[in-house]
Amino acid sequence: MTSEPFDQQMQLEFTWRDARTLHSQLEAHSGLHIHLTITDNASSMLTVRHHDSGKAAKVRAHRMFLSADSRVVRALATWIRSPRAKKAGEAVNAFIREQSHQIRPGPRRRIILRTRGWVYDLAALFAEVNAAEFDNEVQAHVTWGRMPSQGRRRRSIRFGSYLQAENVIRIHPLLDQDFVPDFFVRYIMFHEMLHAHMGMREGKGGRRLFHTAEFRRRERAYADYDRAIAWHDDPKNMRRLLKDWGGSRQD
Repeated sequence: MTSEPFDQQMQLEFTWRDARTLHSQLEAHSGLHIHLTITDNASSMLTVRHHDSGKAAKVRAHRMFLSADSRVVRALATWIRSPRAKKAGEAVNAFIREQSHQIRPGPRRRIILRTRGWVYDLAALFAEVNAAEFDNEVQAHVTWGRMPSQGRRRRSIRFGSYLQAENVIRIHPLLDQDFVPDFFVRYIMFHEMLHAHMGMREGKGGRRLFHTAEFRRRERAYADYDRAIAWHDDPKNMRRLLKDWGGSRQD
């Protein structure tokens, strides 16, 4: 004989009871008619859609909010009613950070590392920049990204990115061309390695900050910064690089 089915049923009853309690508290504090859905999402912790009447809202909230105390529930109700309420938003964000252990890990992306290109070897460039700029302290993987489809004209392109969860630096394959100077590819590599080295900071209200003042200071101190930016800002270089796309650097 096993008690598992009973335990599962009791857990569902507790969850349902807690959800009903949270629902009634949110309606009481917000003054809105609320349609509440409890989720177990790995990415989106809280979403709100207001009805055109302004008197109702659909709320999808992570199950962590079932354990929120009265202070957090009041802040949540205020934020649901007025999403621009700064103090309420900060309190909700703080609660999410404190309860992050309740977020189930999402599926990890499978990334195939490919460092050897037609022109540039990213593994060699990474090693050179790591030794020259970071005393070999950056322990990240590096790979060429995939060439996106050409189904539509693009206005922007990310020459590089750092995937923090996977600890992987990706470099756009458009840079693997003869006319792209090595100092520019190295600068993009340096920029993304600087992300890996410095990590992410949190600003007011839990906002994630990647390009902090210190980051910008260190980036501008890079020896080839001015030359790389000048090459990027030359319209003929970008037209040739993105002749089938059109765009400018973003990160």
